[in-house]
Amino acid sequence: MVIARDEETGAEIRGPAPAAARATAVSGRVLGRDLLSAGVYISVELSPLVVPERAAVVHAVRTLLDLGAAARAGRTFDGPRWRYDPAMLDAQAERMVRELPPEYAGDAGLPRLREAITPDLPFMVFLGEDRASLCIDHRLGDGFLSVMLTAGILSGRRPPGVLASARDADPLPAALNATFLRHPGRAVDVVRDRLTERRAPRPVHSAATVPAERGSLDLVTAVMDPDTYRSIAAWSRGRVPPTLSMMFALREALHRLGVPVMDEGSILVDLRRYLPSGRSTLANFVVGHPIDASIGLDAAGARFSRDLHSGRPLAALTAGLLSRGWRRPAPATAPAAAKPIVSDMGFLRALEPLPWAGEGHVRVSVDPAGRNGITALTAVLQRRLNVSMSFDASLYDRSTIAAACELLCRDPKGLLP
Repeated sequence: MVIARDEETGAEIRGPAPAAARATAVSGRVLGRDLLSAGVYISVELSPLVVPERAAVVHAVRTLLDLGAAARAGRTFDGPRWRYDPAMLDAQAERMVRELPPEYAGDAGLPRLREAITPDLPFMVFLGEDRASLCIDHRLGDGFLSVMLTAGILSGRRPPGVLASARDADPLPAALNATFLRHPGRAVDVVRDRLTERRAPRPVHSAATVPAERGSLDLVTAVMDPDTYRSIAAWSRGRVPPTLSMMFALREALHRLGVPVMDEGSILVDLRRYLPSGRSTLANFVVGHPIDASIGLDAAGARFSRDLHSGRPLAALTAGLLSRGWRRPAPATAPAAAKPIVSDMGFLRALEPLPWAGEGHVRVSVDPAGRNGITALTAVLQRRLNVSMSFDASLYDRSTIAAACELLCRDPKGLLP
């Protein structure tokens, strides 16, 4: 499961944006799923690059903005509403490309890139000497959109097909129809599994808690070499999903470095897998799926695979959206123990044509779900697995998390049972 895919994933979406949509100012309400990400940013840094001239990048951004409101890139935000105004696109493209301040570069700087964002803009591009960064308002979309925007801006090629032929229809009804209405047995399986779990004991969290209010977002990164990546992929194949292997390996790495960890982790699932063939979406369409690590790797793998097949992550997102109006307020405290989270962006083939000046390195900074979350975001570029680990530096020691990240990339199989 991935939160981004290569360019071909959405290329079959038919129907370019109507000319009227590109010529007329339009506005609308931000989808409820997108609003859940208000205040959150996805920051991406790519290096080493032969950085294009600013004029060329502005032109590429302007090309994306001209694709229409459905392509999302040209929207601006005003609270719960968005606006697309063709008359403002030239000025908007100029505002969206800036020089990268040195203090916002690298592992230590990327989490702070959001400080340089202009609040109404959907994303901004920052150009350094040997690197380029994008900071994307999460209300615009998830990791899938961030990769498509990056490819469209920096590859020097035509915009990815999924942007050029975007439709802005809510993907949830189509996913529910394809998953549950066409396969009623899956809905039965979801309800049965949910009732069974209610009767079963839940993972026990440590009694120690910390205030839930977030502290200081930080980032460490490492790269897994091609041979090690192939080895862990082969080890997982036919046994458990690779992302589950990575979550268990992350949990064990943190434990060995002395970080208290929960028995519950999470894996981000891309719900585009539930859309009918040929459909995709640029909207946020991912959800965190809980994993009970206390039952062991193989049992957790079997349960996770069953949940994916039955559509349980899709059902969970739907239930969450329906119940948000009467949901209890978020708790004031969070467990002190770390919650391991894995988000896999898959193979970044759309980024391979970028003007790399050496072995490409992708850093991604995201807000973990909850103050005690430690999120490992993984992505394969040029046969190497890039790992970006986001965490709260006011809660966890940076050098310890960096050592855990290095151990995860150096010997993932040695961390697994």
